[in-house]
Amino acid sequence: MSGGGGILIVGVNWLGDGCMTMPALQVLRARHPHARITILVKPPLAALWHLHPAVDAILTLKPGNIGLWQTAAAIRAGKFDTAYTFPNSWRSALVPLLAGIPERIGTGGHSRGILLTHRVRLSPRARAGHQQWEYADILQLGDVASLPAPVLRLPPADPVWAPVSGGLPMVGLIPGAARGSSKQWPEAHFIAAAQRIRESHACRFAIFGTAAEAPVCNRIAAALQPDAEALAGRTTLAQLAAGLAACDSVICNDSGGMHLAAAAGTPVVAIYGLTDPAKTGPLGSGHQCIQAEPQNASRDIARHDPLATEALRRISPGQVAEAVLQSLTRLQSPA
Repeated sequence: MSGGGGILIVGVNWLGDGCMTMPALQVLRARHPHARITILVKPPLAALWHLHPAVDAILTLKPGNIGLWQTAAAIRAGKFDTAYTFPNSWRSALVPLLAGIPERIGTGGHSRGILLTHRVRLSPRARAGHQQWEYADILQLGDVASLPAPVLRLPPADPVWAPVSGGLPMVGLIPGAARGSSKQWPEAHFIAAAQRIRESHACRFAIFGTAAEAPVCNRIAAALQPDAEALAGRTTLAQLAAGLAACDSVICNDSGGMHLAAAAGTPVVAIYGLTDPAKTGPLGSGHQCIQAEPQNASRDIARHDPLATEALRRISPGQVAEAVLQSLTRLQSPA
């Protein structure tokens, strides 16, 4: 890394992927405490990085070809020495080149090697292990033996949005996933698992999601009355993170919400169909991943893969309820 100027991180495009880049960025920040680190992301992800202490500034990528040149001009004004490009796309590597950043580092896929000054070859642990190691390789942290859990600077839980727990443990439910039905445990299974949990352990449920997921969240909340509140579409990302942090456990799919809950420090029970928790599992401690067997895990699946949907259906509400009850018991056990 060159000295004197700032560091630009070309960030990833999905909430969950963003959380998985945080451990490597935290190590970079610890090694360069006085460096000026700026992250470039699409506008929907800017709110995430306002919660993360490793970055000093956030730039947003403007859309279209004109926006590409406008973004490059804004970056050029920042006088960056080094750019690390996390995504594998051609466009993500093109922006630092157009901005005139002298040192440009990233993986060389998609024939974009000509745009970079240093092409990263992923290490065996990045190819075979968790996705977080890919970002450690791109940031040239090959000597790191372990990575820290993600951290967030969380605002206080907003009483306008947070359900009233009445002093009871709070279990979060995140029934949605951006990748569609291939990553969504059935709605009826969420309801059945929650009903089993409250039969054994007095608690309340907070159901989180996007505005588009409000119908399913509202139906789940209605089935769990009077012990549930649906918050889908009613929170900012910062409020969502604070609400997840206020929960004692979270049931979720393999999703951005899962990674946000884990980064907020809440134990998650994550439900996996055909995707691989060894590659994209929640980071940190105290989490449990449940996957149907037998399984041929893959990193990428189609949005509506019938085999993935069937694999998710085979995971019983009882399995998930038991995992949550174990988590709640551990929290209440004396240290």
